Amino acid sequence: MLTPETLEKLVKEFKDIVRTNNLDGLILADVEGLPICSYFQEDMDEETLASAGAAIFSAGLMTISDAKKRGLDQVVLHSPNGYIIYTQISEDYVLGLISPEDSKLGILRMVIKKVSDIVRELDA
Repeated sequence: MLTPETLEKLVKEFKDIVRTNNLDGLILADVEGLPICSYFQEDMDEETLASAGAAIFSAGLMTISDAKKRGLDQVVLHSPNGYIIYTQISEDYVLGLISPEDSKLGILRMVIKKVSDIVRELDA
């Protein structure tokens, strides 16, 4: 379980990862859409991003099931200004990564893997 101390560590990790990788932000939400922690370069609506991420991921799971496919790794939203990628990293958490338009998807997937590993380690 994420304690206040581990949440503080996680926010520091988010801040470092966002700045190092030139991201717009990271957000961790529970699968119900409640924000747990985040770090954004600019002011963003944490509650909207958390609830939208959980809802989008849930809709993606239903779509995958209806298409007779198994599992869902990521939901990628692409706009002319960048990407928002939602990934369910455990039974409990959905991770959102927000990036500028010049980002490379391969790099973003590596960042998601790193952040997922950090969250799992702190949640253990």
